Amino acid sequence: MNRKQLGLLISLSSILGGCALFSPSYVAPQIDAPQSLRNGSIVESSAEDFSQMAWWDKFNDLTLDNLIMRALHNNNQLKVAQANISQAQAQLKAAQYAWIPTLNASGLGLAGNTYATNLTPQGSLSQLMPNGSVGNTNFSVWQGGFVPSYSFNVFANINQTKLAKASLELQTAAANATKLSIIGQVSGAYFMLLGQRKQLLLQQQTINDLTSLYQLQELKVKVGNSDNLSLTLLQQQLEDARSKLPAIENSIAQTENALQILLGNNPGAITTTRDIDDYDLQTIIPANLPSAVLKNRPDILMAEDNLKMANANIGLANATFFPTISLTGNIGAASVALSNLFSIGTGFWFVQAAANMPILNASSFEQVKAAKGGYYVAYYNYMQTVKSAFADVDNSLTNQDKVNQQYLAGQKSQAASWHYYQLVLAQYQIGTGNKISLLNAKLATDSALLNLNQLKMQQLASIVQVYQSLAGGYNVAESDIPAHSANDAK
Repeated sequence: MNRKQLGLLISLSSILGGCALFSPSYVAPQIDAPQSLRNGSIVESSAEDFSQMAWWDKFNDLTLDNLIMRALHNNNQLKVAQANISQAQAQLKAAQYAWIPTLNASGLGLAGNTYATNLTPQGSLSQLMPNGSVGNTNFSVWQGGFVPSYSFNVFANINQTKLAKASLELQTAAANATKLSIIGQVSGAYFMLLGQRKQLLLQQQTINDLTSLYQLQELKVKVGNSDNLSLTLLQQQLEDARSKLPAIENSIAQTENALQILLGNNPGAITTTRDIDDYDLQTIIPANLPSAVLKNRPDILMAEDNLKMANANIGLANATFFPTISLTGNIGAASVALSNLFSIGTGFWFVQAAANMPILNASSFEQVKAAKGGYYVAYYNYMQTVKSAFADVDNSLTNQDKVNQQYLAGQKSQAASWHYYQLVLAQYQIGTGNKISLLNAKLATDSALLNLNQLKMQQLASIVQVYQSLAGGYNVAESDIPAHSANDAK
């Protein structure tokens, strides 16, 4: 194959490589997004990116800010995700470097001696053998040089690069999913910890009030103004309230340990100064949603990256039907004496070109069918992921709306119980009421506060759930998150 023929072959391969028939171009599927959601939110025509929104800043809690940033810097799951990105980056470079020729060094040395004495050279060979025999003849050959080579399949190289790029995008989306999960876990655990600590205080207050009521009832029994039945019932209530303390304390320890692990630390206590009732939650959730709200959800991005990879696999399967071009050669020096290897006049060179093209390979047709089947699998998985994402957003907003309604009802119940307690207290202070009625009213207030605290915890958890469904905040601290380093493993 001469140089002109080789050029035509490469040109033809390049033209075919750009043909979508053999190297299919990726086209993003069309999405039928809803215009509104169940809770009344309108999907507006806007490109607002929730992934760049530090929604937790709305709580004005420096402790929460610090915990989230520490987790994004130190969490081991995120370091694994960053390492996967580094690996995918290297694989992409390797695919891109497939277009670059290779260069190897070569060397050969050969020396020996003949020992057959019964062979007599004839003709012109006899003139080279002064002894008239090939026996006891020393010989040597030395060679050194370089072997450049280039082997490529245009379609395979193009689609291998597409595949590696999509794989890198997939790992990046997976890392973003990890960031999103970490933000949700840290904020959710933090709010739960505040709620559990408030619950512990309220439970202790309930125990104190029950103890006071029990002591008063015990005194009445001693003076004969009451029977043991009421006292026994109070004792049961008191012990039941006391039995809840270890469970609450255990929950606090579990939540603290979970937070520390998220921060990349050993288990231990968490220092906080905020009270769960400090937060104003009226403006935390946006009224309406941008139309591009789901474009940055990591799960949707990952599903689309899998679709891109499946598309590239079709191109790779088609590439088996087209030629693989191989170019090789050798350049260097040769000599019968090592000392003369690099002397003037000992050089040599040669080049070789070849093209290998399949004629009949039945399995290749089935590989193409399999690749197309894989594409349809990825396509329908993508569409299902999108629909599930819409449902996730709708569910989280609906849940948050209903929890808000429950909390408002709980506030009214607590206000009513507190008002009743104030009335009983006023009666007791003017002498028309009794201490037992007052303590019972106080216990009703304690119960209402415990219920309201539980609803506040649910309310905060629902807010976290909303921003998780909206993929909120995972790109906020992108520049502050350290890339994977080999030193991290030491």
